[in-house]
Amino acid sequence: MKTRTQTTLLASLVAALFAGQAMALEVYNDKGWTLDISGSVNAFYTTSKTDNAERSSQIENGLLPGYFNITAATKQKGLDIKGVIGMWPGLDSDSPALQSATAGVGKSTADARTNYLSFGNDKIGTFKFGRDIGLFQSNAILNDMTLIGVGGGAGTARNINTTLGGIGAGYIYAEFQPQITYTTPDYNGFHASLGVFDNKDVDSTGTTGSHPGYQGLAEYGFKSNAASGKAWLGFVNQQFTRIRDNNATGFELGAKADIGNVGLMAQGFSGKGIGDTILFSGGTDADGNNRRSNGYLAQATYKIDDLKLGVSYGESRTKATSEEGSGYINRVAGTTLGAYYSLTPNLTLVGELNRRRNKVTDIDTDSVSLGAILFF
Repeated sequence: MKTRTQTTLLASLVAALFAGQAMALEVYNDKGWTLDISGSVNAFYTTSKTDNAERSSQIENGLLPGYFNITAATKQKGLDIKGVIGMWPGLDSDSPALQSATAGVGKSTADARTNYLSFGNDKIGTFKFGRDIGLFQSNAILNDMTLIGVGGGAGTARNINTTLGGIGAGYIYAEFQPQITYTTPDYNGFHASLGVFDNKDVDSTGTTGSHPGYQGLAEYGFKSNAASGKAWLGFVNQQFTRIRDNNATGFELGAKADIGNVGLMAQGFSGKGIGDTILFSGGTDADGNNRRSNGYLAQATYKIDDLKLGVSYGESRTKATSEEGSGYINRVAGTTLGAYYSLTPNLTLVGELNRRRNKVTDIDTDSVSLGAILFF
């Protein structure tokens, strides 16, 4: 039986891979497991111009790199059990030759962002163990219209295989983080998640502090004949003792709604010691004193058949501590005008105009991006 099952599974995989259908692959075996394979591929031509600098142009990933997720799921003793492993490869080379005309001899890099198991059901909720996107600010990036495009940071993907979208100009990157998280059952549209996260208090020797991080997210979803959407409230906390002595804490509030062909979203964050772009980065001064930071992102979209038009504006800022003086250490605003055309249900063509303004240095970066993204 085992040999026959393996043979059937292999045959199904081979047949499905050559079927040419642009959809997730699902394979069943005789033990009650399902295996799903899904992914995404994208590429964009981007060109950008920063004040007092030369123009930069490249072919690169957008806010999303590519990804390839394998999900194994089953139901045992009344529990829904799932395991997910994902590889997120980028387009750009990691070769030193990247700086020369022979950059093609290099190889692209892959990031194992997702690697977790989960179990639970509608009555007890769901427990997650492993690496997945964080809770704090996850709704901001997942509802950012530039998630399938480029947003700010055109040219950045040559170094990190992803652009910035609205990161650093409206919200903080949620990151894919090691965690143990519990999510409640759904209560008439309301559910909440609370997680213990990998310790960020790591000194130069690689030694971690004694305090893990904590994140929480409460969400309420609604749906009617006229509109649908959700509202959310989240928090993050990390106590530092090794690399500095402070307690970093942040909060977020947001909502989105789809009313007919119109989509609206607004969210904001505020905190101390959390930074404004990468979580906790730049959150303190040289003496370890917490800097206060905040930001917001607002966007509106409108659908005309298969075309979605959108505009978004966001700003992130970090204030100087009293020891540093007054004003802002960092203040960046981002504006995006985007057009997203669904050529097929799985393939979208994207065009964006983006501007990032550093309000501390008074330097603008304008960019244009054109490309395509495929989900399967």
